[in-house]
Amino acid sequence: MPINFNAPENRHTYFGREAQQEWFDLMQKLVDPRDKEIADIGCGGGIYSLAWWKMGAKKVNCVDFSQQMLADAAENTQGLPNIVIKQGDALCTGLPDSSQDIVFERALIHHIRRENRISCFAEAHRLLRSGGVYLLQDRTLQDIRFPGSPEHIRGYIFDVYPHLMNFENQRRPDNIEVIDGLQSVGFKQVKAFSLLEKNTVYKNFSQLAVELQARKGRSILHELSDEEIAYLIKHIEKSLGNDTDIVEKDFWTVWMGIK
Repeated sequence: MPINFNAPENRHTYFGREAQQEWFDLMQKLVDPRDKEIADIGCGGGIYSLAWWKMGAKKVNCVDFSQQMLADAAENTQGLPNIVIKQGDALCTGLPDSSQDIVFERALIHHIRRENRISCFAEAHRLLRSGGVYLLQDRTLQDIRFPGSPEHIRGYIFDVYPHLMNFENQRRPDNIEVIDGLQSVGFKQVKAFSLLEKNTVYKNFSQLAVELQARKGRSILHELSDEEIAYLIKHIEKSLGNDTDIVEKDFWTVWMGIK
């Protein structure tokens, strides 16, 4: 069953870690966020809202449809000036026309039905000022088709449950689909970039097992029963052995378009 972002038990699912240097390096290569107004749509726990603030954004609008996620974002950015928490969704944010310099959406569009993605892109276009930048970060099928390893923990899920690749095939964005969609709503100079981003460093397997059991940060685990997750954890433990300081990394695609 897909993750229920509004369920209280899923509070803190996307919380408790920080944006990594690889992400900062790519964002600063693509845009200058200093003194800019930024909308972080589908902000989840506010991890990247906080990152934009740290890079000097004038104002960050944290937008999410889930009150649970917004509570996390508020907790993560508590006490910081010029952070605005707002309920809205990617198709209808409620933000004014031409009000943003940067619109950022990370790990969002795979949760949006394919037939609604053009509306998502159009909403981002509406929000941006002329010359504003849309940054869309998500995983394509190519980004997740790596076998399980200490760096690519996600790969173990498909090693054990290959049928879940069919589920991913239905929801993961296609590079050409995204580029064509962005151009169709008026974005110019559309480009795609690859990013290998450090996710989490686990001091030992027990830390990883706790997160897997809680389905933290991996929405696909909501497609598995508790028993299936327990079996997955045993498989990963056997594969990793006594490894410590497990450094998990994720492959991403980042699309950029200019209004």
